[in-house]
Amino acid sequence: MNRIAPTELRLERTYAADPARVWTAWTTEAGLAGWWWTHWDDVSYAVDARVGGGYRIVAAGAGIGVEGEFVEVDEPRRLAFTWVWLEDGAPGPVERVEVDLAPADGGGTRLVLRHTGPWTTGEEAENYRLGWDGVLDALARLG
Repeated sequence: MNRIAPTELRLERTYAADPARVWTAWTTEAGLAGWWWTHWDDVSYAVDARVGGGYRIVAAGAGIGVEGEFVEVDEPRRLAFTWVWLEDGAPGPVERVEVDLAPADGGGTRLVLRHTGPWTTGEEAENYRLGWDGVLDALARLG
């Protein structure tokens, strides 16, 4: 079930991979490089997946990126982190993303993602939904 509100976006997916593999895909540079923005060849990834640690994903040629700080790390069940969108190097507002992972019925992993922001219209959430759909669909290809 996907849901969009002006201040919250909620997405759900089920993956064939087990929770430990999905966790690694989110919390390591090599893991992110396997699915996040792989359609660009100049993406850089930095991840320090611990409370207070940071992450940064930048597609230099496209002029976009995202960075933030981990505020919850409960391996392999839950990640929560701040989210700051970068457009041509300029940071946007501080938002929050929560990723919950659980074993799926019949095997694999159920992922629930919540992205909240200080959005004023549903259009901002819809733009993020389009972006998240792309990367979450790519995550499914990890197997």
